[in-house]
Amino acid sequence: MTRFAALFGLSLFFSGTCWAQCSGVSKANSRLGWSEPANILAPDRSWVVEVKPVFGADDNRTPVTIRKCGEAVSKPLFILQRDAQLYWSSDSKHLVVVNQPWSGTNKLLFFSVPSETATNRLLPADSLDKTVSETLIKYLGDNKRIQFYLPTFVSWKDTILLLAIGGTSNIQRDGSVDTYCFGMLINSNTLRVEKVLSEKELKISSGRSCQLSP
Repeated sequence: MTRFAALFGLSLFFSGTCWAQCSGVSKANSRLGWSEPANILAPDRSWVVEVKPVFGADDNRTPVTIRKCGEAVSKPLFILQRDAQLYWSSDSKHLVVVNQPWSGTNKLLFFSVPSETATNRLLPADSLDKTVSETLIKYLGDNKRIQFYLPTFVSWKDTILLLAIGGTSNIQRDGSVDTYCFGMLINSNTLRVEKVLSEKELKISSGRSCQLSP
């Protein structure tokens, strides 16, 4: 065997090893289930999100982790209790998760990949959810209490994330129930709400509406 052939063989071996460590489906979005193992690659295939179910516990507590392609060490993201929808940004730098730990209440989680700047990396995972919730309360008014909170993903173009925020609320003075639906345009670099859309504006701009009940 020539030296070139030997080096070429070693190259294939190590490339194959790295690729095996990064195997999975490259998707902009994926559904996660607590009992279903999954590997979801970032669009640029540099990171992989891994779901490894844990069976036999009193409740569903499946760890979801992220790992740089070709490296062995994973970093924890969150615990999956039921179902979730995962969305990668097109540049593979950020993740949005619409977590569904129980019926009637979704929870938004936002992550930057570990190689990003310290400012983004230190943001708590629930920062996006807090921003959306606070904006929603402001638009609903102080006399309403949120009953069902069901944010859903609509689109993510460059740094602009569009979410549909729907559900029901109780009017405190008489206990009657009302539905709500807003679109929120959010800058994914700053997590600031750039614009709030009415239900009509959301439908015109995206063709989408809100989920109003479980």
